[in-house]
Amino acid sequence: MKTNSLSFSLLVKSLLLIFFSNILLTSCDFSKRIDTTAALKELHEREVKRITPAQFTAQVDEWGSTITKQLNTDLSKNLQNSSLKDSLAEAYRVEIFSGSPLQLKNPTWDKKINETLDAYQYNVEHNIPQIDNIQKSADEAFYYYTSPITADKNLLKLDKNTLSTLGEKTKLDSLIFKKEGAFVGLWLIKFSKKEVVRLADPKHLKTLSTK
Repeated sequence: MKTNSLSFSLLVKSLLLIFFSNILLTSCDFSKRIDTTAALKELHEREVKRITPAQFTAQVDEWGSTITKQLNTDLSKNLQNSSLKDSLAEAYRVEIFSGSPLQLKNPTWDKKINETLDAYQYNVEHNIPQIDNIQKSADEAFYYYTSPITADKNLLKLDKNTLSTLGEKTKLDSLIFKKEGAFVGLWLIKFSKKEVVRLADPKHLKTLSTK
């Protein structure tokens, strides 16, 4: 009797195992594969990173330079069409603005960035060469990268009506009668410290700290 009871018990367990295995197999949709690239990216972004102030500045400087170089490669096209600007803004999770120093000033922005824009305007009025700059907000939540925009041949080839409309659209200084290489405004890129932390590669940050 004991032998029969044991056999029956094993049979029940086997049937139950097969039954639940079938349920699991049926419920799993193998047509939907896990996006491992997206998963790894998410894990990378959630990784705890210790970034020094110097590394923050170096990373913003590198990304800011990369973004503005791409925008300036075909300046005329990229001022008229925002597709590249929008794509870069999404990729680096930043806000990108263009305009003259006075047009870019905003009372809602940190006092320091408005003072930086005043300094650019002072340089314009006194014919002082303009350079790239990084300024962080008082609470260090944001980093602002500014870079001069200068007129190039392709931009100056546009007719006066187009230049006038483009100047209004981009908030740049009057583009009419400008000479090649003349300062017409700025690219201003607003970086969020939180997003810099999420996107930064710890290994690359170490190389930045040695530069």
